[in-house]
Amino acid sequence: MQHTLYFAAMTPTLLRNCCHSKASLGRRAVSVTRSKRALHVCATSYDPENLFAGSAPRQGIIERRLMSKQMETDKEFAKAVSMARDDDQKKVMLRRQSRQPPTDHVELVEYFLNTQADDMEFEVARCRPQLTAEFFKQLDTLVGQERFSPKPDEDRLAELDTLRQYLEEAVEAVDKAVASNISAVERMRTLLSSPDKKQCISDMAAANEIDVALIDLLQQNIEAAKGAGQDDAAAFMEKVKNAAAKFLVTGA
Repeated sequence: MQHTLYFAAMTPTLLRNCCHSKASLGRRAVSVTRSKRALHVCATSYDPENLFAGSAPRQGIIERRLMSKQMETDKEFAKAVSMARDDDQKKVMLRRQSRQPPTDHVELVEYFLNTQADDMEFEVARCRPQLTAEFFKQLDTLVGQERFSPKPDEDRLAELDTLRQYLEEAVEAVDKAVASNISAVERMRTLLSSPDKKQCISDMAAANEIDVALIDLLQQNIEAAKGAGQDDAAAFMEKVKNAAAKFLVTGA
């Protein structure tokens, strides 16, 4: 029996989800986030593009217009938005999509310092290729310059120190999550293609290869199959997932 496997791509979204696993660093980034004054634009009755669609004026017209333009040019983003559960989640996605990380190391440091706490894990995953040894060397230089300045800014120094520690730990967490996901793809392929699922699950359980990453990936494929109208494939993978979940190995 043939089943389509909907393998998840290594996108920032997937990496962000990996960062939100139990191995996640949590919310310590809040201490490096600078406060900003929010700009609120009140709704008006001016609606030349009929964005209100016959409803009473509400706040959010600018956000909806920006999202509409972004969805017109970015099909992957449009697909992700369509799957968002509510307006708040869509606003978060738009906010993240509207920011583009700089390539310069110094500018990237400032980019992180001006990132909202809730977006830090996402941004670390998105910027992971730029978080090289050279980047951390530059960050260390900035820390040293501030620390040994004739009149050091203690708040700035604390921000840089905290950011340095956070990024180092976050990069490690992202790398582990990516490695785990790659391994999970191979294990899922082996499991779903095995002629004897029961024996395969038993062998994988004995080798401690049934973990959260594998179960999550199976669930993602189940949801993708349902979305594609492949109900039989979804039901099949659901049975396999439930059988494997009995031997789930969780981290300490």
